[in-house]
Amino acid sequence: MDIKKSLLTSLKLIAFYICISVFMCVALAAIYMIYTLCINMVAGQQLKFDIKLFLDGVLLFLPLVLVLQAMFMTLWMIRHPESTIMPIAFYALIYVASWVFVLPATVKEAQLEDSRYAGQNVSDKPSPGYFRSSSDKIFYYSSVSEDSSLANGLCIATDKSSDNVFTFSNVRLSQKRTTFTDSLIQNTIEMPASLSIIVRYVQDFFAILSKCSKGGLGYWLCFSTMALPLLAVVALRRFSPWRMVSVISIMFVTFGMMAFNIAGYANSGLVAVENSINEVLTKIPPLRTLARISNPCVMLTNIVVFIILTVAFFAFEFKNRKYTEGSGGSYDNDTVY
Repeated sequence: MDIKKSLLTSLKLIAFYICISVFMCVALAAIYMIYTLCINMVAGQQLKFDIKLFLDGVLLFLPLVLVLQAMFMTLWMIRHPESTIMPIAFYALIYVASWVFVLPATVKEAQLEDSRYAGQNVSDKPSPGYFRSSSDKIFYYSSVSEDSSLANGLCIATDKSSDNVFTFSNVRLSQKRTTFTDSLIQNTIEMPASLSIIVRYVQDFFAILSKCSKGGLGYWLCFSTMALPLLAVVALRRFSPWRMVSVISIMFVTFGMMAFNIAGYANSGLVAVENSINEVLTKIPPLRTLARISNPCVMLTNIVVFIILTVAFFAFEFKNRKYTEGSGGSYDNDTVY
C-alpha cells in the first residue's frame, strides 16, 4: 500500500471538490442572473451585471451543488482510480461533513422562496417601436406612457382578409399576465418543455429543502436520508470494466433517487400511495414512532437502497481484488477505453 500516493490522491479529491463547487455555483448563478434579468426586461433595454442577483444565485444553487457532489467526486475517482481505501474515506468524510455542517447553514441563509425581482430598474410596460404578436393580432406601439399606462399605435388583425389595419390611441395596457414582461423576449429565450420539467423539479427541491429545514430536527433527518444512497453510488465506480457504463449507472442512480425523493414530497399521486404505506407502519410497534416523522416511506426507501449499494460496494471491491491478484494488474488500468 502506497500511503504517500493515496494521500496525494485524497488531497487532489479535496481540491476537485472545492473547484467543482466554485465552478458550478458561478455557472448556475450566472445563468440564473441572466435569465432573471431577461424575464424582467423589455426590448431595447440593455442587460447589466447585477452583483446582488448573482450572489443570490450562488446562495440559491449551493445546496443543489453540495447534494450532487457525491456524483461528481465518484466520476472523478473513475477518471483517477486508486486501489486503496483512503480516497474513499476522504470522499465519505467530505460528503457527510457537507450535509452535517455546510448544507444546513446554507439553507438558513438562502432565500429559497420565490420573490419578485427587486434589482435593476426595469419597466413592466412594452417598449415602443417594435411589432408584437398576441393571439390573432399584431400590435405596434408608437408611444407608451410610463405613468398612465396608456399606449398609442397600430393594430393588425391577422384573421381578417380586408380592413385589418387600424390605429388606436390612449388605450390602457393590460396588466402583466405571463412570467416575462415582454412577449418578444419570451418568444426568444423561453425554455423548451423538456427543460422546464427539470427546472420544475429543481424548484420543488428548493421548496422541500426549505420546508424540511423549518420543520424541525425530525423533518430534516428524514430529508437527510437522501444523502445515504447518493453517498453509496461510489460502489458503482467499479460496476463495469467499461467506464462509460459505470458513469451512466452512477448518473442514473443519483438523479433517479433525487427524483424519487422530490416526488415523494411533491407528487400528489405518489404521496397518496405513501400515506397508505405510512398508515400500515403506524400499526407496527417498532415503527410507530418512525411513522410520525415527516415521510417514513421515503426514508425507509433511502435506507434500503443505501444497504443494497453498500453490499454492492464490497462485492465489486472483492471482485476487483480477485481480478488484480489473478492477473497481476489493476481492474481499472488494464482495460482499454
